Amino acid sequence: MNIKKALLINPPSGLYIREDRCQLPVKGLSPTVVRPPMDLAYIASGLKEAGIECKIKDYPAERENWQRFRRDIEKFRPDMLVISVTTPTLKVDMKACDIAKRINPQILVAAKGAHFIVNSAKILEEFSELDIVVRREPERVIPEIAAEKNLKNILGITYRDNDKIITNPDRPYTQDLNVIPFPDRDLLRNELYIRPDTGEMQATIQTSAGCPVGCIFCLAQPVSGNKIRSRDPKNIVDEIEECVNKYKIRNFFFRADTFTWNKNWVIRICEEILKRKLNIEWVANSRADTLDEELLLYMKRSGCWLVSLGIESGNQDILDKINKGITLEQCRKAVRLCKSSKIKTFLFFIIGFPWDDDKTIEQTINFAKELNGDYYEVHTAVPFPGTELYEIAKENNLLMDSDIIRHDHFKAGMNTFSLSYKEINKFRKHFLLKIYLRPEYIIKTLLQSKSAKAAFKHFCYGVKRLPDLLFH
Repeated sequence: MNIKKALLINPPSGLYIREDRCQLPVKGLSPTVVRPPMDLAYIASGLKEAGIECKIKDYPAERENWQRFRRDIEKFRPDMLVISVTTPTLKVDMKACDIAKRINPQILVAAKGAHFIVNSAKILEEFSELDIVVRREPERVIPEIAAEKNLKNILGITYRDNDKIITNPDRPYTQDLNVIPFPDRDLLRNELYIRPDTGEMQATIQTSAGCPVGCIFCLAQPVSGNKIRSRDPKNIVDEIEECVNKYKIRNFFFRADTFTWNKNWVIRICEEILKRKLNIEWVANSRADTLDEELLLYMKRSGCWLVSLGIESGNQDILDKINKGITLEQCRKAVRLCKSSKIKTFLFFIIGFPWDDDKTIEQTINFAKELNGDYYEVHTAVPFPGTELYEIAKENNLLMDSDIIRHDHFKAGMNTFSLSYKEINKFRKHFLLKIYLRPEYIIKTLLQSKSAKAAFKHFCYGVKRLPDLLFH
């Protein structure tokens, strides 16, 4: 192989969040948010260090189609194509392989995504134009693919060698995340990725990886392992400062499997932000059992305005069965603490676990109303390959079919022991209507908006969503 140019893409197969652990359609999110393809930006940094010319194209975010992709291949003439794949869009994503190979039969086509952790050989068997799949850590592996002449030396890939499909051993996780170069934001159209309530540019900062909890539905451990690997606070804030000074970005999403797991580490990040007087605003995900008044005080002072909490269910027995490791009372306390700290909450719920029935779902709806968060998202449980939930669903014949592809967090792909997938989908819409059509919620959201512009955005989004919830 002689790789001189590489094209890295989110294919034009639908607007999805493609973060491996988090893969869901943007349409239907509350609120709508388009995240930048940071995995591709990290890969590009590694490739450019090796002297390879790179381009990143996020076709869905740029509202471009397959015809544009074809023209880009013809004009740029890359030696390597890297495709970011989600489980629900996999079969459509693979169209990129066929188009690229028809234009240039010698092009090396690689794909990355959580789906390949357990199904890599099967995917290569099914899609003959795909050359290599990366099972984990593509930001390190793909630059090695471009530089290494012998693929058998690269850990963590499955590849085609003439008529054989070869699965190399897994790659150990990178323990020191500080050695990974910053993502190449020069290759991104940063203006496409905005904070939903204000329309200002928002950057994603990968702060850590890995989760020790092991919820049965979550891809965090299959993707990133069961040990938290954190960047040094100074290294993180160096990247934030680069975004502020070079790209004029002052809004951030701190991406982590659980950002607030280590209190002292978070405080050190906050102190570094304050020390440099960066004057930023940021959001992060959290767990209900990791927050206290002191931590939230530091977070608020350094610019945190919203925390996402995975509540999941309002039934304690369901929480225990999914190995969430939290209690309903801890959820109540976490939301109270955020409110007293004047930090908004984004509460996530999941319905359609095998043990869910109409009673447990109504309990979850009532619990969501009791918590009275600022934003809500309601997902249906998706048994992604590689999770314990997938094995439970398969063992109990709960899957709609053997192929989970085509289903996502807004379109149930499994039944429960007492509810059909169609009933679960109806419950999700019922849930959202119960939450968002409360007069007190509507008034609170409009009054607490950061500006008149933000209030108008909330109003327009609600009007846009309502027909879909009422009539479909």
